[in-house]
Amino acid sequence: MAATKDAYRADIDGLRAIAVLSVVFYHAGVPGFSGGFVGVDVFFVISGYLITRILASELDTGRYSILAFYERRIRRLFPALFAMLGVCLIAGQFLLLPREFDEFAQSLAAATLFVSNIFFWQTTDYFAGPAHLKPLLHTWSLAVEEQFYIVFPVLLAVLHAHARKYLLAMVAVLALVSLALAEWAVHAKPIAAFYLMPARFFELAIGALLALGVGGATVPQWAREVAAGLGLLCLTAAIALFGPEAPFPGLSALIPCFGAALIIWAGEKGTPRSAAILTARPMVGVGLISYSLYLWHWPLLAFARQASGEILSPATIAILVIASFALALLSWHFVEQPFRHRDSDTARGPIFRTALGTMSVALAAGIGIHVLGGLPGRFPEYRPVTIAGPEFLDKGHCFLTGDQHPSDWPGSEACGAASTVGARVVVWGDSFAAHLVHGLRAEGGERLSFVNLTSGGCPPILAVNLPSRPFCREFNERALGEIGRTRPDAVIVAARWESYLPRAASLASIKETLAAIERTGTRIILVGQSPAFDFASPYDYVFRTGRDGARVTFGSELNRDLARIAVAHFFDPMTIVCPEARCPLTEKGAYLYFDGGHFSDVGSRKIAASILGPIRSALNVAEPSTVASETTHLLPITR
Repeated sequence: MAATKDAYRADIDGLRAIAVLSVVFYHAGVPGFSGGFVGVDVFFVISGYLITRILASELDTGRYSILAFYERRIRRLFPALFAMLGVCLIAGQFLLLPREFDEFAQSLAAATLFVSNIFFWQTTDYFAGPAHLKPLLHTWSLAVEEQFYIVFPVLLAVLHAHARKYLLAMVAVLALVSLALAEWAVHAKPIAAFYLMPARFFELAIGALLALGVGGATVPQWAREVAAGLGLLCLTAAIALFGPEAPFPGLSALIPCFGAALIIWAGEKGTPRSAAILTARPMVGVGLISYSLYLWHWPLLAFARQASGEILSPATIAILVIASFALALLSWHFVEQPFRHRDSDTARGPIFRTALGTMSVALAAGIGIHVLGGLPGRFPEYRPVTIAGPEFLDKGHCFLTGDQHPSDWPGSEACGAASTVGARVVVWGDSFAAHLVHGLRAEGGERLSFVNLTSGGCPPILAVNLPSRPFCREFNERALGEIGRTRPDAVIVAARWESYLPRAASLASIKETLAAIERTGTRIILVGQSPAFDFASPYDYVFRTGRDGARVTFGSELNRDLARIAVAHFFDPMTIVCPEARCPLTEKGAYLYFDGGHFSDVGSRKIAASILGPIRSALNVAEPSTVASETTHLLPITR
């Protein structure tokens, strides 16, 4: 077990710079940083190493004090964190509408108690709104760290006192158990695996094991050179090649974690030449302000996206990133540094009382705003309407949620096939397929039945593997089997294609799926991408901007590409609801969407009225006299 505390290491600040820059550029959408989220995992390894190194030194020299440890944590974390929370609270007072301010207040209370990872795990539902609009989402990682440091220092002290000989082995065993749990959870409970501390324990423990002496044997310098170079290569590969489709954490997280560990280990006897970039002044400088930069960059981006309601331009993002650096520098100089190092005249009691008082004020503010419904009095004219739509999705029954097993789907008879003796059409896809079903049934008449065969966040692509939807592949295999078994008259294939192309799936894989359906002898209607927006509520967007139209989040070439691979009929919803650059959000005073893209009752009926005529024609089904004939929008079109 390490017995001394090493001197300052500039290379670790350089490693911090890599971690924070990858996170910032990932959140800003900079090309080449699709896996930038692994910067958080690098921070975990660094934190586990540095904190354990200090604790081990104090235990070996008899200076260990849990109160001293938490005093250091308070000085390190609280000033910049609560300064950021306070500024966000003030900004939210002016920028956030009541519903948004209510959600923010709940996250404020959770962040104050360092349980925001649990809060976001419980509230990040598919229909809860875009996660990138939540200003305090990034505090989940701080919560994970603090939960680790509630448990680990006590565990370390107990093992040091009563099982010192087995300390290293027991920490290693706990790390392996955590890794096994994470690997299981990324496939069974991916959201929990991402947010919760038990599945992240091994990342901090990797750093802790280094500090406790793993790999401490004398090795030649060339080996450390190789290790540092390999570590940088691992980090670069993870940052550049990983993406949202990667199963994470779990075994995938070992690549950036081991990369960071190799760099830390290699630099214990001096920074290797292969990692000299880490000690360059710009890198060290960014590393010094990395904590404040991490704290400030995300709220700036989230508030800007809230205010805009549309995809931010590259120029706007660049300005926000520069502003993040400026705020981080000010925060580091005027907030972090004055409080970080204990003045000899400052007693420990006032530090804890001040921390408790600050937490109490923040917690009271969060609870109070939530109880008061987001302070609606700030916007007297704000009267959100209830938009019909979510209740028609049949969520949890025929439209499965992301964590439901395919066996939970109750079958064609229960999901629409028994409603008529006429022609039968299966609607297969994700929620952007499910939101079509209600309109089709409402407008389809008695001679058409529509089977809801949908699963949230799961595109109708046979070969797709999505860590966030562990049962997606099995669901799609069951869906194709159901189509082959029941031989419906037609299959409507629809999804929020922009969410999966090009990283998680390809046009070729979609085409292969369509070919598989075609082999069953069933007619196919491929539905293109329907409007998707960068806001959570259409009412809030209209109220805030005064505009009834919004830009979509994807390019016009997406549906042209889909039209080219359609094996039979292609339907482009954009031609119906987005005649111009800005898509209208209402029609005759009624909202066409109930959130950032899912059709409301009115929107679903509008789309259905346009697609039903061609469906009836293809199936030789007579059109009810009460339904007006619509213009055909099937077959590939160009826009």
